[in-house]
Amino acid sequence: METGISAFLASLEADAEYSDSTRMAYANDLRVFLLFLQNTLPQAPQISDLNTQRVAAFIEGERKLGRQRNTLIRRLATLKCFSEYLVHEGMLPSDSLSVNDGDIQRVIYAVPASSPLQCLNQEQIESLLKIMEASSRPRGIRDRAIFFLLLETGLSVGDLTDLDMSDLDLRAGLLRVNLVEEGDVWLSMGDAKNAVDDYLSQGRPEILHDPGEPALFISQMDGRLSRQGVWQILNHWGHMANPPIALSPRILRHTAALRMSLNGYPVKEIQSRLRHRNPLSTRALIRRLQAVCEDDYQS
Repeated sequence: METGISAFLASLEADAEYSDSTRMAYANDLRVFLLFLQNTLPQAPQISDLNTQRVAAFIEGERKLGRQRNTLIRRLATLKCFSEYLVHEGMLPSDSLSVNDGDIQRVIYAVPASSPLQCLNQEQIESLLKIMEASSRPRGIRDRAIFFLLLETGLSVGDLTDLDMSDLDLRAGLLRVNLVEEGDVWLSMGDAKNAVDDYLSQGRPEILHDPGEPALFISQMDGRLSRQGVWQILNHWGHMANPPIALSPRILRHTAALRMSLNGYPVKEIQSRLRHRNPLSTRALIRRLQAVCEDDYQS
């Protein structure tokens, strides 16, 4: 087992897709699992001990130690990734963790969520849009376009603020972003197209001071809108709602991910838009969002 773990961690070191923090988290989770096996098995842990029964016992032990649900989910995601590596390298005959983890999931979701993930429901979305549409000020028109784009695409605030005018194909309803693995790709703006069109015709010209400014979204102080500026914009409109909503980029990304999942987007595409390095993280997020938010969103 220790040899397999060392080889797995070495493979992560050679893969630029994994950040230092991700590799450290994987190493810690595997160290804890190995220690569990050493303390509970009469012999040295073997690769074959990475099975559903042992992992379920490990997760149950972690639950009894008071681990939070998110920690248990991360532990399982690490072990699944490790299992997939071992199967790929011919060190494990089959990846039982990915096809038979019902007992493990029951243990995890018996733990109350410490901080439930939040999504906007349809009523909240319509309420926020109604408030923004009531504003004829250039800033309000801009903010509505920002809100719509984040909701439709799931892009990060950094991706949004990096957009230039040259990244738009308004006639086709597309915008260009760099998703690293795929390089430059054109994404549909969906229902955000009309809001962006309104911003370009009625909002941006009124805010713009420098005709040569390349940024799509600009601040009233001139120049490219900052990430902090987007946070402040969302916070402002959230407080305008009745009752107030703690609106943030994170909530919009979760809402976008849930909407994409319900609309049948492939996990790989959702993973790319959210910039997740590991598809297991995307699947885990979608499962949690469906468990916590789906009923409210569809109501």
